[in-house]
Amino acid sequence: MNIKLTQHLPKTHTQKMLKKEAKDKDAACLVVLVDDKKNILAESALSDYQTRIEQLIEVSHFNGKACETVADYALAGDKKTTKQNPVQLLLVGVGDCDKLNNTILEKIAKTIYQSTQKRVASITVALGDALEEAEFGQFALNLLAATYRFDKYKSEQKTPVLTDIYLLADEALQPALDFVQSVFIGQSLTRDVANEPGNICFPAYMADQAQELASAYPDVLKVTVLGEEEMTALGMNCFIAVAQGSAKEGKLVLLEYQGKSKFSAKAANSSAKASSGLKALTDKLPSKKSAKNAAKNNEGNVQTSNEDAPIVLVGKGVTFDSGGISIKPGAAMDEMKFDMGGSAAVLGTIKALCEARLPINVVGALACAENMPSGDATRPGDIVKAMNGKSVEILNTDAEGRLVLADTLCYVQRYQPKAIIDVATLTGACVVALGHVRSAVFSNDEDVLFALENASDQSGDLIWHMPMDDAYQSLLDSPIADMQNIGGKGAGAVTAACFLSRFVEDGQAWAHLDIAGTAWNSGSEKAATGRPVPLFMQYLKNCVEMD
Repeated sequence: MNIKLTQHLPKTHTQKMLKKEAKDKDAACLVVLVDDKKNILAESALSDYQTRIEQLIEVSHFNGKACETVADYALAGDKKTTKQNPVQLLLVGVGDCDKLNNTILEKIAKTIYQSTQKRVASITVALGDALEEAEFGQFALNLLAATYRFDKYKSEQKTPVLTDIYLLADEALQPALDFVQSVFIGQSLTRDVANEPGNICFPAYMADQAQELASAYPDVLKVTVLGEEEMTALGMNCFIAVAQGSAKEGKLVLLEYQGKSKFSAKAANSSAKASSGLKALTDKLPSKKSAKNAAKNNEGNVQTSNEDAPIVLVGKGVTFDSGGISIKPGAAMDEMKFDMGGSAAVLGTIKALCEARLPINVVGALACAENMPSGDATRPGDIVKAMNGKSVEILNTDAEGRLVLADTLCYVQRYQPKAIIDVATLTGACVVALGHVRSAVFSNDEDVLFALENASDQSGDLIWHMPMDDAYQSLLDSPIADMQNIGGKGAGAVTAACFLSRFVEDGQAWAHLDIAGTAWNSGSEKAATGRPVPLFMQYLKNCVEMD
């Protein structure tokens, strides 16, 4: 879909008066937004259409309620007027302008697209100065998102007539629109890979997608893929405990976006058993000890931040979650293909970064495994040791996402990042708590939390701060291991976050996003949403502007 800013109304051209809804692929439509007081947004730019708009409002008893529509299909007026101005006119209600938010803007955007996609080749949406920059960005992204299609497996595909969208707005909004287009490209990749079925999208497929990105953007992106042999050598036994039940090999995929500098990790000071066949990661894992020493101020012995240190995004990538031996009920189990929504979001964010070329260093880590029951699968009651040496009693093999994330969190801290944000479709308890509107956020750092909340408000990709009090930690106590992987019936989303926090070192800024309720829609419109790519991109953009 092409989307552009314009300062011009659609061109008029002479043709016979239309007798019915236009089917001509060259037809254009002017979309006019009207509030619930019948005020016309961008009225000053619509003088040529003023009479038609007012007449249509009057004869149709149009009230301007949100998503209310009426079209004249260029039939209004006398023959002479129609010949001079045959462009179709669509009025769309926006309701109370003071109450516009991302939810309403999304509905309005969908209404516009659905009302025009089958009958006109181009639309011009008159916005004027009605929307602030943040609202404009939300509206433009929602309009693009409404055009997304995933029908590659249908034998008959219907191609929309609509191909071009023009936004009549101030030229100063061009950078905002450019950014939105980058976000949409990344978000579409997220939706594409998440919508793929489990027999297509498995860990190696995710690795291939990352390698394709590296080939497309070789100047800013480097990709490294670790297999099970390498992860075993590094002591990532929690990760392996999940992957070992499947015939599909687990993969840890690392995407290094070098938008600010060519950062590289230093030699590892690791106790991992590096075999001769391990193209050991000693050239890319920095020594925690040396990095901490380098961060000390020689005079005051005070740690300082490395301006080139990356922000790390970690995504849960369970490409299909059967529950393992603790197998899930059959109802809606097909939707467990979406359990890699976190890694899909990280992959999409990296692509959006490559498109937007933000001057920032970011590492994306995709923790990809398939959770299947087999003779090799982990059993409830098994005890494994994580990369950081802590032992975990696995009481429920369906609490597997936190296991792949635990070892991945240990691994990525060797980048000495400014902040780590993991994102996962982690708990059904989060859906119970927040439904499908907001993602849950847990954090050990007020600055990271504030930055995410600010990005949430700006992008409309909403989050909600959840508690992680120390008192919840005791629910994870095990009588025979350092911890167990579940905390009981209550506060499931909280205890999952507490579990992850045990693999984050003191002083490391970290946040955890539980997107179990927001990564996809169920039912007849079952599909990935592409969240939280907009949130991440706004957060990273803000980080650049703050530097």
